[in-house]
Amino acid sequence: MKNFQKLFLCAIALALVLTASCRRSGEKKFKPSKLAGDLFSGQSLQTAERKLDMMSGNFDILMDRTPLPSDTRPPYRLLVISKKNARIAGQAGELVLTFFNDRLMTTQFYPQDMGSARAGVEAGQELSLAGGEAHILPSTRVWVGKDETGRGYIGWIDKTLQAEQDAWVKQYDQ
Repeated sequence: MKNFQKLFLCAIALALVLTASCRRSGEKKFKPSKLAGDLFSGQSLQTAERKLDMMSGNFDILMDRTPLPSDTRPPYRLLVISKKNARIAGQAGELVLTFFNDRLMTTQFYPQDMGSARAGVEAGQELSLAGGEAHILPSTRVWVGKDETGRGYIGWIDKTLQAEQDAWVKQYDQ
């Protein structure tokens, strides 16, 4: 009987291991990608606060979109925050962070001195923004842009998370 019990326990353990390692068909494991400073895509707000040495709530909320509790669609949250007097690549400026479903997706840095910030980002992340944009593996696009008010910034976006957000909007937005 002891051999049967051992065999039974081994079978259960194997089943648990196989179940934990299986993914749904087509589901890919998310790979975080480098964003501004010490930030990576997929990080939570709490992790970003720690990385940026921000006290909890020491930022401005620019947008916080969530569906009503009665909404039957899958979860969707778009949180955009702003941290003034942030430092990226040794430069001071405003840092805007966008979280999609509580995962950091986009960072935009509005430096006080664009030339110095651009040079610092290029050196620190070993890339060139000479053509206006660059890419960091596995899925970050970095670019230099201007917002709707004409203010210059350096942006980072995880294309994988952007694709997830775009797919959600395409399928569920009304």
